[in-house]
Amino acid sequence: GQFFVMMSPQEVLQGGAQRSITPRAHPYSPKSEAPRATRDEKRRAQHNEVERRRRDKINNWIVQL
Repeated sequence: GQFFVMMSPQEVLQGGAQRSITPRAHPYSPKSEAPRATRDEKRRAQHNEVERRRRDKINNWIVQL
């Protein structure tokens, strides 16, 4: 792979010591746990149904062959 340097080496060395990293706040509040769990269950059930149909199609083609 290739690397591209966007700054001069002096800028990289000077700026690196001054940079501070701030941790991100958690994006979800504790109140949203129950609705999110319900939404996840719906998504999982839908995904399972789609996968079941996909496997059925594949199995039908195999039987036909």
